[in-house]
Amino acid sequence: MEYSIEKTSPTSVSLAVTCSADEVKKAFDRAAKAIGKGMNLPGFRVGKIPVNVIKSRFASRVAADATEILADDTMMDILKKEGIRPLCPSQYHGEPAQEGKEFAFSSTFDTLPEVDLPDLETLSVVVPDPAPGDDALNAMLDQALRRVAAYEDVTDRKPQDHDLLTVDVRGTVDGRSLPGMTADNFRLQLLPVRPGAKVPEMDPIVRALNVGERGQGVMICPDNYPDPTLRGREVQLDVVLRRIQREVLPPLTDETAQKLGFKTFDDLKQEVWQQTFAAHMRQIQREGKHRLMEEQLARLDFPLPESLVQRFYREHLRDAEHYLKKQHADEQTIRETLEHMHDEAMEFARKKAKGHTFLLALAQREGISVSGREAEEAVRSMTKGTGQNYEDLRKTIWETGVITAMQERMIVDRALDRLYGAARKVMAESTTLRPFSEVKKQGA
Repeated sequence: MEYSIEKTSPTSVSLAVTCSADEVKKAFDRAAKAIGKGMNLPGFRVGKIPVNVIKSRFASRVAADATEILADDTMMDILKKEGIRPLCPSQYHGEPAQEGKEFAFSSTFDTLPEVDLPDLETLSVVVPDPAPGDDALNAMLDQALRRVAAYEDVTDRKPQDHDLLTVDVRGTVDGRSLPGMTADNFRLQLLPVRPGAKVPEMDPIVRALNVGERGQGVMICPDNYPDPTLRGREVQLDVVLRRIQREVLPPLTDETAQKLGFKTFDDLKQEVWQQTFAAHMRQIQREGKHRLMEEQLARLDFPLPESLVQRFYREHLRDAEHYLKKQHADEQTIRETLEHMHDEAMEFARKKAKGHTFLLALAQREGISVSGREAEEAVRSMTKGTGQNYEDLRKTIWETGVITAMQERMIVDRALDRLYGAARKVMAESTTLRPFSEVKKQGA
């Protein structure tokens, strides 16, 4: 076997390979033996069909399999020997192999560019006090109590804080209904608005209505709406209030705690504190990782592998299409929206590809990897609680090559964990918190 490697760009490699006639013959023999294994052919014992018979009767299949063997095996050997890691599955270009002749093919694929990686020991990130605030603790307690809350229909007043409402809402721009802003029997709960916080657009409309009444209002189309041409525009809201239900939380007693699976109210409070603390820590980590990545990417400039950019571009548009279909948008609306999203989707894809490339380069330097067994465990965990058959999902993922993308994403996640874990955590100043212990148990 002879081969040559040419770096055609900072992120692309071209590989040219020539296999000898002897290597081609071995591949044909191997392919024929694999085809004949277990085959039942009249006049021969099962699995004992001569190789030349298989080659004669199944010539096209043998040639196709031998070509795949030659291309895959030789590329894997070369890439391993040269220490090259393609970012996408390699595809060979060339004529099918012919027994008795040399077989030549070529392949072009993306690789990681040179990235100026940081010394992890020099990194730091500002994080807030991990102790959860009083508002978060009480919100988590209320969330627990809502599992055994009662709801009473209200017909003699307008909606108030904590009421559960059922509404029909129509959101339109120039008379056109907007997917995601139009729904019947939509349920929402009115929550108190904190001082200085933005009042939800629906609040002033529904708070002015009695059951059965209709109200109108205006909202601004949000910045994350799929169609960028509608963002920032005024959306006309038409709302009908169908139902008001008053939330009745149970008293803070041992009996209530027992309904929720705890022996005492103090046990419930302890669990609430632990869950709130854990949720706060996860939020701190998410925000800390995001800040670290933003800081690193802001100082770096490197070429992006086009295969990654195109992959994330397709994913972004696919997610938008899925959202619009769930909102029952018609085909023309979906098509027009995706066309409007082109520039934004490309910008999103390039930003995501930059972060992905940085973390893959970091993983390569730090020796971070994910074995096939670990990827399979991830597949198995995906089936838990979903009713999916593990073997069917596993077969699909391996046959479609999704397993490679899964391993890559797991590597990226581990690289981000390594980045955040190595950074020095600097505690931000925080206000004094009122103790959660002030929440007292009520009398029976």
